[in-house]
Amino acid sequence: MNPYEKIPPAEIQFFKEKVQRWVKIDNQIMELEAQLRELKKVRSKELEPQITVFMTQNNISDLNTENGKLRCKEKRTKQALNKNNIRLNLSKYLSEDKVDSAITDMWNNREEKVTYQIQKIKN
Repeated sequence: MNPYEKIPPAEIQFFKEKVQRWVKIDNQIMELEAQLRELKKVRSKELEPQITVFMTQNNISDLNTENGKLRCKEKRTKQALNKNNIRLNLSKYLSEDKVDSAITDMWNNREEKVTYQIQKIKN
C-alpha cells in the first residue's frame, strides 16, 4: 500500500509547492554564498594582508575612512586542541599508558548532539 494514498491531494499539492520553493531558495543561497566566498577571499587573502603590513610598518593603528574607522590590532589565539596536543601535554604528567587510556576515553565518550536537516543530493 502506498503511504501517499492516505494524504488528500490538496495537502500533497501544498507540500509540493513548499518543496519547490525550498529548492529554489536553496539554489539562490548557493549562488549568493559562492559570491560571498569569493568576496571574502579577496578581502582576507589579498587586501587585508597588504593593508595590515602597511599599517604596522608605518605604526598606524587607526585609519579614518568615509565608512568609519579601521583599526589594525594584534590578535593572539590559542591553537585548537587535538589528539597530538593533548597527548604532548598529558605526557608531561602521566605515563604513556595512562595518556593513551585518557585520550581514548575522552575521544570515545564525547557527547553527541542529534539534529535534523534537509539536504539536497546531487545526481
